Amino acid sequence: MSQRFSAQKNYKQFLLKNQKNTVAIEQVPIEHLAVTLLKLPHEVFVKTLKSLSYDKLAQAISYIESNKAKHLINRIDSVDSKLQKEIYTLLESEQKHRIKQLLKYPDSEVGAYMHLEILSITIDETVADVKNKIKEYEASTQHAPFIQLFIVNKRKHLLTTLDITTLMCHKDDEHIADIIKNMHLQKALMINEHASISKAVKMFEELNLSTLAVVNKGGKLLGRILFDDVYTFIRVQEEKQALKMLGTHHQAEKSFGTAQRTRLEWIFINLFAVLLSALVVNHFKGTIEQIVTLAVLMPIVAALGGDVGNQAVTVTVRRLAFGNINYNTSSIISKEFLIGIVNGIIVGVVVGLIAYFWFHQPMLGVVVGLAIIINLSLAGLIGSLLPILFKRFNIDPAIASPLLLTTATDAMGFFVFLGLASVILL
Repeated sequence: MSQRFSAQKNYKQFLLKNQKNTVAIEQVPIEHLAVTLLKLPHEVFVKTLKSLSYDKLAQAISYIESNKAKHLINRIDSVDSKLQKEIYTLLESEQKHRIKQLLKYPDSEVGAYMHLEILSITIDETVADVKNKIKEYEASTQHAPFIQLFIVNKRKHLLTTLDITTLMCHKDDEHIADIIKNMHLQKALMINEHASISKAVKMFEELNLSTLAVVNKGGKLLGRILFDDVYTFIRVQEEKQALKMLGTHHQAEKSFGTAQRTRLEWIFINLFAVLLSALVVNHFKGTIEQIVTLAVLMPIVAALGGDVGNQAVTVTVRRLAFGNINYNTSSIISKEFLIGIVNGIIVGVVVGLIAYFWFHQPMLGVVVGLAIIINLSLAGLIGSLLPILFKRFNIDPAIASPLLLTTATDAMGFFVFLGLASVILL
């Protein structure tokens, strides 16, 4: 599997380095072509797609599993719906049926990510029967490597799972029923086809799974979801969140004009935030004029508050995205607040000592130390509270939280620091 992944990664890099070479795509082996296309950035994907014939695209798709084929069909459709329909008609009937089956699930459900290519065995089969099944399966089906066998009854209802390595330790004439009975295997872990993908992510993280069976309401085995699928989902979600938090969501697939206008909107919104902080500083201009060294330390207080707040926002938004926060949110908020207090005390003491030895003013060190403790504590509190509040009001926390956090931590940091300086030093 690692060699296959390495090859696909190399072909992707090869195409990225040779974007202007129209024949570069011809050097990618047909069995790696479809997965390589899935990994390409949007602009390179569109350009590459135009250089391929319908027949070659359909042939390339035949080499990949149904869930990856579905993702590629969807991606082609987003570029050229006519091309997607033409390619779809060229696919084999079995693959078309599987893709159609997966397309009925929304992206938020487990079913959209499952592999329909699975190997199931019944309890009345022998080890020899299973070995023959594995050989036939390996020879006839495109699939990800598997290390677990799904054991089902005659109605295809999932009973338990068996490691393939365990199976190889038994004699060929032994029955699966006897092996299971002697091992006292527990009921298999499974997840419903319509369950949230966030629930599957949580199960993989908490139980350290490599694969998870997908079943319908009646417990019938439909497919499996792998760690690779969950990892891909997490990576895509985190990339989307990062882009949203920077105000550049989906800009890789937008025109120059749209991208420019979107960024300009965020620049003006951030300009308002900066002006608010400037008003706070202006309010204390008399204090700064009397103690000029305050101007040197102000950015430190604000920047540290922003760092702690952004850490809390990032962690909380990720928990919300993957469904790791339930209705009892007080523990999350109190944890981030406590982290802010502890880190604030440590960093506050360090910066306070630096300020003392730098400017030889003991009380200045006390002021900056207290300001950092207060600012970092409040930044942790606000950073965890904002995403939860925005989520409750159906506002995207990944977009709104960083903006309001920046405004709050900068303005609050300046106000606390300069306010303490006015009271203590003047």
